[in-house]
Parts: sequence; C-alpha cells; structure tokens
Amino acid sequence: MSVYLSVAQAQNIVFELMEIVPKGVSVADENGCIIASSSAAFLGKSSRLAKECIEQAGQLQSYNERHYEGNTTATPLFFRDICVGAIIMTGDPERIKRLTSIAKAVGESVICQPYFNNPDQTSYVMYFEYLTEWLNNTEEYTLPFIRRGVRLGIDVTQPYYTVVLDGIWNPVSAQKAVERILTGPNYYLCHNNSCLVLILQEGTDESVLRQVAALFHDIKIAVGSVETSLNRSFVVAQNALFAGKRLHPQKNIYDYRDYEFAYALSKIQDLKVKKGVLELFEQPQHADLLQTLEMYIQESGNSAEVIHKLFIHRNTLKYRLDKIQELTGKNPRSFQDLFYLYVLYVLYRLSK
Repeated sequence: MSVYLSVAQAQNIVFELMEIVPKGVSVADENGCIIASSSAAFLGKSSRLAKECIEQAGQLQSYNERHYEGNTTATPLFFRDICVGAIIMTGDPERIKRLTSIAKAVGESVICQPYFNNPDQTSYVMYFEYLTEWLNNTEEYTLPFIRRGVRLGIDVTQPYYTVVLDGIWNPVSAQKAVERILTGPNYYLCHNNSCLVLILQEGTDESVLRQVAALFHDIKIAVGSVETSLNRSFVVAQNALFAGKRLHPQKNIYDYRDYEFAYALSKIQDLKVKKGVLELFEQPQHADLLQTLEMYIQESGNSAEVIHKLFIHRNTLKYRLDKIQELTGKNPRSFQDLFYLYVLYVLYRLSK
C-alpha cells in the first residue's frame, strides 16, 4: 500500500472518473496492485501495465505519461514528485488520451486534499512516514525510495544503527527531550506507545548515548549494530533487548555485542537438562550457589575476582563449587563443564 494513497482516496478517484471514462477505471497502489475499481472483479489483482508505468515514472530519465496495452491505458499519479500509484482506464486509446490530463488532475487533487487541509503538517507527516517505512524496509533500497529520502534530507545509503528505548511512559516528553540531544543526520521515531527508536549515523559521538541514558533512568536501552539495512540493525537491537532483560534485568543498557551469542542460544531446541541443574536454577535454598555460578561465569573462572566481588573466603568458594558439582554432575572449574552450565543457564533465563 502506498504511503500517500489510501484505499478510501483510490475509491474517491474512481467515483470521480466513472462519469467520464468510457468503459472502466481502476486505481493501483505503488506496487501495481489494484485497490479500487469500477469492477469488483479487478480488486486485489496485480496490473503488469500499472507496475511498468510506476517503475518507469520513478526513474531518473524521462518517462511517458501514458502506457498502452490494447485498449487499456495506465497513467502515473504523483504526490510532490513521488509516484504513488497509477490510474488504469479502459476504452478507445485516442479518447483516453484526451482524458489523461483530466484523470491525473482529479486523482492528484484527491491525494493532496488531506495535506491542503493542514499544510503546516505536510512536511512533518511525510518525514515521519518515511522514517517508519525506512525502519521496516526489509528489501534492498530502490532508487525512488533513496530519492524520496534525499528530498527530506535523509541519506539512507549511509550506514546507521538503531538504539531502542523501551519502557517510555510519556512519548511526547521523551521526543522533546531527545530532540534537544540529537544533532546532524540523526533521527528518532515512535515505534509504539512505550518504545522510541533512535536512528544514529555511524561515528555518532558516544556522548549522545550517555546523555540519553542520563535522561531516562527507568527504561531499558538496547543498541543495535551498524548496518546498511536499518531494519537489520533494529532486529539486532530488539534481540539484545530480549536477551538482556532476561539475563541481566538489573542493567539498563544492552549492547548487541554482549548478547549475540546468548540470543543465538535461545534458538536451540530440545536440549535435555538434568534435574540437578534445574534445582540449582529454581530452588531458593540454592540461591548462594547460583549467585556464585553467575559470578564465576562472569569472571571467566577467575577465583580471586569472584572472592573479591562476593566478599567471601576462598574456602567458601571452594565449598560452593564442590556443591555445584555434586548437584549438577558438572565441575565448574572445568572449562567444558562451565560452558555447559552457562549454556543451560542462558536457555533457562531466556525461556522465562
């Protein structure tokens, strides 16, 4: 569906033109799919002629205003130099030729009407609609899409990364706060009522993230990878948010580099877990053992650091590691066994 051409608008165009078009009229969206027609049989069908017309209209070189195939003619519809669809008319080509200008004028006036009603909001609406489309675009960027961005001052050919701010309770205040921080070719948009997405160009000063973190103390922040596909960075940030909130709920910032492996582990299926391991993870009486295992994993088996950070005696650490081995059948002092326990621990936490 076109960003600027709704089904209701397409239907209005058809109603306006049915009085003057000899046989029939349809309106296709930017993908060449018919979304309104004087004949219900055409609804939802793809028009090759309309698609060719739209594709050529979006190219840099000159294009024909009309594309013919038998007694069917397709004419591109524009909104501010952007091809947003096409009118498909059936009838004598010579008569249709005389009606093309009228049909275009009618169609484009219908498309522009909502913006004429509130002209001050036109650029604002177009800007955020484009950012939303960019964030959700999973395909390779087309030339028309890139050109639309250039008109709005957005160069999508540059590498960007996303930062997801999750748990926003007042989106309006959050947007105003972010606006004061972001400079240069950096953007933001609301993903839903509680999530704000920052779009930052590669090389953006790290102080931006620190300022954002200082502004919002009660939210979770996930940082995605630098990508040529913004959607890919967004997915990576969401994965980091998913894993980080489950593995380290006490933290506020989750960098994708710290959670790529953990998220990949979450896709493992049917890994058998021994009863003793589940007891270690679930039973309250083993809280001290689990805390020790978590710290032992975090410090990569460095006993001195574990003793220092947990404020325990080395004999206490030895006792707890022995109890973990007794309960699980795995010796955390062994790299292979410690890795095994780490994998099971990650899977257990991510399943919650």
